[in-house]
Amino acid sequence: MSQRFLIGLTVICVTVLLFTFLVRRSLCELHIEYDGISVAAILAYEAVRE
Repeated sequence: MSQRFLIGLTVICVTVLLFTFLVRRSLCELHIEYDGISVAAILAYEAVRE
């Protein structure tokens, strides 16, 4: 694998993790498909009781 590919993959993973962290109370699933590559982030969570 080329270094450019690994850097791009790292950037995508970090972006997905940050986005998931920002909307963690309202997000259940996130699916991103781009140019034949599919990324899915599925969260297990408990209901928030206020």
